[in-house]
Amino acid sequence: MTRKKSLFLYLIPLLIMSFIGCSNQPDKLEIKEMPADFNFSLIYGTYGKQKIDTFNDTIVKDLVEDGTIEVNIAFSEEEMEQTYHEMMNINIMDDSKFTVREEEVCDTEPPSYTIWNIQMDGKTNSFYTQSYCDGYPEDVLKLLKLADHIHSILSNKEEYKELPDSNGYYE
Repeated sequence: MTRKKSLFLYLIPLLIMSFIGCSNQPDKLEIKEMPADFNFSLIYGTYGKQKIDTFNDTIVKDLVEDGTIEVNIAFSEEEMEQTYHEMMNINIMDDSKFTVREEEVCDTEPPSYTIWNIQMDGKTNSFYTQSYCDGYPEDVLKLLKLADHIHSILSNKEEYKELPDSNGYYE
């Protein structure tokens, strides 16, 4: 048998196996390009005193005993794209996943919560989360991780690092 024929006979099963393997792969969430109107605001933390608002490129930092400080800090295009993809990975526009059921919520002192307002593709989605009595539902945990991720983007910015440190703490 010639070298070309043996190579051809070797490649055919590989191609068939790759097609079969691809067809058995689970569907992966397809994330489209970030829409031009994508923006969000996130109010979070103790008493909901911290805020990230990409609609107005502002943030509010809680200084605890010294009140709050509001400054203009914008997220870069790359940071917005990264945040958009993180939001799409948890299907954040499906607000039914993040509905708070009052019987699961605990009153805590001081209260801590997050309020989300997200705009994309001409639609707006708003919802909130609070402390849960018996652990957080998986979808809410994903939201909390997303909020931490967004805050970490902010806290690594030089403009944010130059802000005064918080004075005191909540009990």
